[in-house]
Amino acid sequence: MRILRQVIFIPLWLLEVVSWAKSFRANPILGNWVLNALGLHVARVVISHVLFGLRLRLLAPLANPQDRRAFAAQGFLIKHDFLPEADFTAIKEEIQHYRGPMREEAEGNTLTQRVFLTHRILSRLPRCASLTKNPRLLRLMRYCSSKNRIPFFHLENLRQHATGAGPRDSQKDLHSDTFHPCVKAWLYLDAADASNGPFEYVPGSHRLTWRRLRWEYRQSLQASRQGTQPDSARYWDGSFRVTEAELAEMGMGQPVAMTVPPNTLLIANVHGFHRRGEASASHPRLSVWMQSRDNPFNPLFTPLPGPTAQIFEWAWSRHMAVETRRKVTAGQWKERTGHFSRERDVP
Repeated sequence: MRILRQVIFIPLWLLEVVSWAKSFRANPILGNWVLNALGLHVARVVISHVLFGLRLRLLAPLANPQDRRAFAAQGFLIKHDFLPEADFTAIKEEIQHYRGPMREEAEGNTLTQRVFLTHRILSRLPRCASLTKNPRLLRLMRYCSSKNRIPFFHLENLRQHATGAGPRDSQKDLHSDTFHPCVKAWLYLDAADASNGPFEYVPGSHRLTWRRLRWEYRQSLQASRQGTQPDSARYWDGSFRVTEAELAEMGMGQPVAMTVPPNTLLIANVHGFHRRGEASASHPRLSVWMQSRDNPFNPLFTPLPGPTAQIFEWAWSRHMAVETRRKVTAGQWKERTGHFSRERDVP
């Protein structure tokens, strides 16, 4: 029966080689030690970076030269006072009073609450709807993604020290999300500081150097062995963890905490090494969280970002419905209706 299942899935596993799939556990081709020893993982890393750079050059008119240079050098952009004060205040008030369906996930003692902003939910949140159409924001996201894509928008409320003791929050380990360049962004409605755990990033770690490539090669061989170390399940799923000693071996610096005031936009290439910073208290960190990920092996970008956004939303909504059912059944996520948790307790 197992052999028959493998035969049936071979075409899908082959297609995933030229997709954003990254799991060394779920795909035996991506996780094959011999193929990775011959350079399969390294080839995927190199090709995806070359195509990412090509698309960025073609989309250069979307961003000014200063932003393009900063994103290329650092791997992130920070924009303070991003929205006019009146607009920001109105959006924050609308989100703070949100009541509706949300997804909850506990990682260690960190509680993350998220709401995917579909057209149906945005019809009840006019201020958020206006943000999803903000020309300045969309131009930056369309450029930094290299795909001319309008991102998926979510409301995200994060609180550390909000749940009982459990396994370590794996987001607090320095890691790269995946093998290819892709972006996530946050418009912070609360200040991000030591009280709620700021985003931390190693500047320049998104660049594909020879030493980074050698590190990727070694990690691919380790992940292909499917052993017991490291113990993070995310590692085997292709989100490689890195130590500070390894950063030094690659000639990289230490992570920098992005402590920023409210109304700051942060866009980061999460192929670079990053983590969730430690929080000294259980203060909430509310933001509009954006994600833009697409097939890294497609050399083209969408010529019609508006119409294709509706198609991507439809497809992603169905994907997340399946994923949510699976993780709720497994006890990893919860679904509930209500307000965001906004208490400011000190642990």
